[in-house]
Amino acid sequence: MLAPARGTLVGCGVLTAVSAIAGMAPLIAVVEISRLLLGGNKNVWPIIVVALAALVVKQLGTFGAGVLTHLADIRVSFAIRRDLLAKLRRLPLEWFTEHNSGAVKKTVEDDVAALHQLIAHSVVEITAAAVPPVVAIAYLFTVDWRMATLALLPLVVGLIVYQRAMAGAGTKYPVFMQWLTRLNGSAVEFVSGIGVVKAFGAPGVASKRFRDVSRDFARFFLDWARSTSRASVLSEVLMSPPTVLAVLAVGGGVLTAAGQLPVVGLIAFLVFGTVTTAGVMTVMMSVHPLVTALGVARSIRALLAQPELPVPLNPAVPDPDAPGPVVRLRDVRFAYGDTVALDEVALELARGTVTALVGPSGSGKSTLAKLLPRFGDPQRGSVELYGVDLRELDPAELYRHVAFVFQDADLLRTSIRDNIRLSRPDADAAAVRAAAARAQILDRLERLPRGLDSVVGEDAELSGGERQRVCIARAILADRALLVLDEATASADPENEARIQDALSEVTRGRTVLVIAHRLSTVQGADQIVVLDRGRVVEVGAHDELLAAAGLYARMWQHDRSARDDAQIGQGAAR
Repeated sequence: MLAPARGTLVGCGVLTAVSAIAGMAPLIAVVEISRLLLGGNKNVWPIIVVALAALVVKQLGTFGAGVLTHLADIRVSFAIRRDLLAKLRRLPLEWFTEHNSGAVKKTVEDDVAALHQLIAHSVVEITAAAVPPVVAIAYLFTVDWRMATLALLPLVVGLIVYQRAMAGAGTKYPVFMQWLTRLNGSAVEFVSGIGVVKAFGAPGVASKRFRDVSRDFARFFLDWARSTSRASVLSEVLMSPPTVLAVLAVGGGVLTAAGQLPVVGLIAFLVFGTVTTAGVMTVMMSVHPLVTALGVARSIRALLAQPELPVPLNPAVPDPDAPGPVVRLRDVRFAYGDTVALDEVALELARGTVTALVGPSGSGKSTLAKLLPRFGDPQRGSVELYGVDLRELDPAELYRHVAFVFQDADLLRTSIRDNIRLSRPDADAAAVRAAAARAQILDRLERLPRGLDSVVGEDAELSGGERQRVCIARAILADRALLVLDEATASADPENEARIQDALSEVTRGRTVLVIAHRLSTVQGADQIVVLDRGRVVEVGAHDELLAAAGLYARMWQHDRSARDDAQIGQGAAR
C-alpha cells in the first residue's frame, strides 16, 4: 500500500536525520564554547555562526520533509480509496448483507485516515526523535565510557518498566479495534433510524444498543488504561530529563572531584545527557499510531482480498436474435451464508413479455430480481441471457442489455441531468428531456431552481415518488431490451403511484420485463405471474388461471382485495 510513497518516505527519513543532526549544533556549540573559555580563548563567534547556520538547515529540512510526507499521504490515500471503491463495485451482493454500513465506512474513511499519522508524521517524527539520542550516546562514549554507561541507566530501567506495562497490548489491541468497529456500526445504525426514533417518541429504547456498546467499550478501555497507567507513569519519571540530570550530576560530580573527569567533560554530559532520553518518549508515543496503522492496513488488505464476482478472460457476446427465451433460470439456488433465499428456481422470460414475481415477504422476490443484473451469482444452477450464462459475460456487456429500477430510489449527489444520463453519459439535452417527459417528471423538474441542472441534496429536494420517476427516466434513457422493476410503487402515495404507473407503461413498451409487485392489482395483466414462497416457485400462470387454481396466489389476491376495500371504506369515513 505504501509503494507509491516509499521513495519519498525514505528520502524524507534521510533528510530528517540530517536535519536532526544539524539541530544538535547548539549543544555542541555550548560544549566547545565552554572548552574555549576555560582555556582562555574568547574567540567564540565562529562557533556561534556555525550553530545558527545549522539551525537554519534544521528548520528548512524539517519543513521540507513535512511537506513531502503530506503530499505522499495524499497520493497514498487517494490510491487506496480508489482501489477500495473499485473493489466495493466488484463485490457480490451477499457481501453487503454480511457487513453493515458502519463497517464499510470505517474501512473506507476511518482506516484510510488512520494511515495519515503513519505516512505524514511518523517517519519524520520518529526519525527526528531517534537520531539525536543515538548520536548523543555515541558522542558521550568518546568522552567517558563510565559516564556514558551511567547516562544509559535511566533509559534501560525505564524501557524495562514500560515493556512490562505494555506486555498485554498485543492481545488487547485487536480487541480494541473490534470495539471500534462495533461502535461505528451501532452509531451509523442509530443515526440512520433517527427519523423513526423521533416519530415514535422512543429515543431511550432506540438508542439502547448504541449506549450499551458505548458503555461496554468505555469499561474495556478504562480497565486497559488502569492496568498500564502506574507502570507508564513510573517509566516516564525514570526517563525524564530531571532524573537523568540528577544521576549525571551525582556521578559526574564524584568523578570530577576525584580528578577523573575534566570539567568540560562534565559539561558535555550535563548538556547531552538529557538528549539520551528526550526523544524516547516521543518514539514510544508513536508506537500506538504505528500499531493502529498496522491494524487498519490488515483491515484494508482483508477487504481488498475479498472474493469478487469472477470476470471471464474471454467473455462471450450474447446474440439478441438467438432463438429461445431472453432469460432462463436453471435450478437456481442462492443463499446468504446459511440462509437459503432461492432453491431450485426454474423460470423463463419470453421475448417481449411481462413476468410478475409475487409472494409473501421474504419469499426471495428481490433476490431473484437482483440475479439478472448479476449483483450476485447463484451457488448452484445458472442464469442465462440469450442462452449465455451471465458468468461468461463481461459486466459492461451485460449492462448493455439490462436496466433496472429498484424500490430504493437512489440518486447521486449531482445534477438531475447527470442522474438521468448515468447509463448514457453522452446523451444530449434533448434525449434527457424526452426521457424525463416520458417518465412523467419533466414538469416537476422544470420548476426546480436550476431546472435539470439542480443538484440532488442542494436545490433539488424531491419526494420518494418523484425520485422514483427520475430513476425510471434513467431506465428509459438507457433503452435496454430487458427491464427489471423491483416494487417501484411500493412506497408511493396514490397520486405518485398513478404517475409512476404511467411512466412504467412507457418504459416497458416493447421490452422484456421482470416486475416485482407489492400490490397484485398492478400486475394482473402480466403475461405470466410467478408465485414464490420460501425461495421456491409454487405457482406459474396468468391471473385468471391462478385464481382458478385456488392456491397461494388466490389467497393473496383475496387478501389484497380486502385490504383495498378496507382502505376505501376508511377514506370514505374520513371524508
